[in-house]
Amino acid sequence: MSVETKEQATWVEDCLLREYTLQQILSQTPTGEVSLWQHNALKKKLILRRCLADQEVYQRMLGVIHPNLPQIYETFASDGKMLVLEEYIEGVLLSEKAAQLVGKKGLVRQIGLNLCDAVNCLHQRGIIHRDIKPENIILESSSNRLVLIDYTAARCKRLSDLGSPDTICLGTAPYAAPEQFGVTQTDERTDIYAIGILLNILMTGHHPSQIICRGGLGRIIRHCIRINTSERYPSVQQLKNALWNL
Repeated sequence: MSVETKEQATWVEDCLLREYTLQQILSQTPTGEVSLWQHNALKKKLILRRCLADQEVYQRMLGVIHPNLPQIYETFASDGKMLVLEEYIEGVLLSEKAAQLVGKKGLVRQIGLNLCDAVNCLHQRGIIHRDIKPENIILESSSNRLVLIDYTAARCKRLSDLGSPDTICLGTAPYAAPEQFGVTQTDERTDIYAIGILLNILMTGHHPSQIICRGGLGRIIRHCIRINTSERYPSVQQLKNALWNL
């Protein structure tokens, strides 16, 4: 259930302070903060995210349970910012493991398959992630499952968006598709582009502009990162099928 009033958001923050202990500030930027909290009695941990984001993205993900996405427990709007309570995933960022994956086609392919599952869940709900990168992917310590996090750059597709470019350039430059720089409207193929860039970096250690992966995986990557969106895979499910049949 989404709560929109400042008073209710303040009440929830007060509950956090009473029943939880702040463990760590995980990240802090001019536009937001991510912190880790632990319940005093149950010892259960959760993430509190304060950010500028599309509230509808988090509303659409409320209560969704998927092995490759964090569960969103609650979302609030307060003073122009979002307050989000979400599942804590204990593990390491993919960026910390990337160097160990170079040349390991089987592992990189499996990451691609899991990532496709995560992104497909978002796309089925009309959400474009727009910031797929190793720093937004966690490998859980206990199971090594892949979890795609951080929807702060994500947007919901709306019929009114058709034919118009995005008004704000969001995403991380090396992984961002050309349309994210205000050329055209971002859509599902924007995330497919980022997956292609990510797979190439994991496999070769380099951006495709420097070195591009060879063989069957290289062909898949080149299909993902076409400049013209119409030449990319039309859906992440088709990308997954290509990876599965590799």
